[in-house]
Amino acid sequence: MRRGNQHRVDFDIYDFLLAFNKSLNDYYTTSSCSGRIALAKAPPRLSYSKGSGLFKFIAKWHRPVTYGEIIGVINGISDGDVWLLVRAPIMHFVARDLNGALRILRIAREAGFKHSGIYSVTHDGVVVEVQGEDRFEVPIIINGKLIVPAEDLRRIIDIANETLMFGKFRLVHLIRLIEVKLLGRTD
Repeated sequence: MRRGNQHRVDFDIYDFLLAFNKSLNDYYTTSSCSGRIALAKAPPRLSYSKGSGLFKFIAKWHRPVTYGEIIGVINGISDGDVWLLVRAPIMHFVARDLNGALRILRIAREAGFKHSGIYSVTHDGVVVEVQGEDRFEVPIIINGKLIVPAEDLRRIIDIANETLMFGKFRLVHLIRLIEVKLLGRTD
């Protein structure tokens, strides 16, 4: 968990990740994100930009954002397309064996993480990707021009914040189930 000391672990899951990785011998976590809102420069077809070098984050938050924060970032943009994105929580667990991986997978699905599955099998164990489905993406600047009026942008930001929080609530449920079913906590 050295990355936590470098502020590279999301503040709202740091304590859980620390406890999980210290408490269990048959499991550990790798990359994790508690969900985020981001602004990104990308071409009009967002799905084509991945891996092509055309996609670039310009701001990221792992918490709800304000209208002022969004405006503060986009005010200086005079070209290209900018998307407002919400990404669901995603966690990668490595289990020593298939049975452990299936146990994590069952807990994830019980918590509502339906898009989860076995990601890979490595020499270290079985990697389970637990991914939420709470996503949102909308272009807000096209060719350097803000395409939505201020009141509509405020509503879009509200929807982004709601989407982020639904994912985070689902993540809290997942963490609680793991604490009870794997870590044996009852408090």
